[in-house]
Amino acid sequence: MKIVYFFTFDYTLKTWLESGSLDRELEYFDYLNKKYGLSFILVTYGDKSDNQIINNMNFIEVIPIYEYTKRSSSKILRYINSFKIPFTLKNKIRNFDVIKQNQLLGSWVAILFKFISKKPLITRTGYDMYSFSIYEKKNLFIRLLYFLLTQISLTLSNIYSVTSIVDKIFLEKRFLVKNNKINLIPNWINNNIFNDFNKRHENKILGIGRFENQKNFTHLIKSFKNSNVEIDLYGEGSLKSELKKLAEENNVKVNFLGVLPYSELQEVYSKYKIFVSTSFFEGNPKTILEAMSFGCVVVASNIKNNNELIKNNVSGVIFDFEDNLKEVVEGLFQNIDGATSLGLNSQKTVINNNNIDKIAELDVRDYKKLAR
Repeated sequence: MKIVYFFTFDYTLKTWLESGSLDRELEYFDYLNKKYGLSFILVTYGDKSDNQIINNMNFIEVIPIYEYTKRSSSKILRYINSFKIPFTLKNKIRNFDVIKQNQLLGSWVAILFKFISKKPLITRTGYDMYSFSIYEKKNLFIRLLYFLLTQISLTLSNIYSVTSIVDKIFLEKRFLVKNNKINLIPNWINNNIFNDFNKRHENKILGIGRFENQKNFTHLIKSFKNSNVEIDLYGEGSLKSELKKLAEENNVKVNFLGVLPYSELQEVYSKYKIFVSTSFFEGNPKTILEAMSFGCVVVASNIKNNNELIKNNVSGVIFDFEDNLKEVVEGLFQNIDGATSLGLNSQKTVINNNNIDKIAELDVRDYKKLAR
């Protein structure tokens, strides 16, 4: 079975590489190929350099859009020109079974290609753009645009896949949706190793994510003012300089360690007892799932999507922004037996709910259903 996989609008294989997510995505494609015989055509918004990024995977063909058409320096023009892409691809992509769109942004390209090729379409969203636009207080025009794009995709996709129960419920309440159109397929993990808790870092916590408002690292840093707890942060973003300054002003030892590929991050998780997420809102956060898979105690903000993953004081700790986060974390360091129990429970939870075998089976179920 062959899947045509459309990237998020303006995303390239280089984007995946620079964000550290490339090897995670390729691991999943490789798993689907080895277990189920699936092959893939990746339609990216890159140029011919995208062809040089993936090696030794002959079941993946890469079609960079801007190898065949000129890329405008204007984002507005790129949006307009994107409506031509399906017609450019018409004679380049043949003999496949299912189209898959990764994320809502760019879904109009996959939808048009669906009608041109007369093949079924799955739209997969790791988070709901419309609800995010509400959380981020985007202007009315942007919110309306995302609302309409969501409704069109829900209507014209054969299957609409989401990663969280919260998103599924939200979409079914806010939009016109046919019965059984929305499928729940969470993010996957692929680890079951639990390293000795006593050999992990003492008085040092881990945070991973983009340095943007959504992730709320400002709250994390302020919470540990004048504390002897050290914070290791992996990521990049527009707020990096601001966060560095904030750490100095609050006398907090914060190590800004950059972006690591997924494969290298796996070893990082295993060195920490505690992972902290202070996000204002989330989808189905991979970093939390990955931290849980390595038995870290995840201390996460009290938002719906985090509560979907973590049972408070059973498989992690949920905190309110009014709580004293420093006391919560220091208490865990002081209670090693309790923290170890939470870590083991967190790992057991995601192995049961998010293991790669289970998630791949759900994905392949949908492919087979549409390819009949």
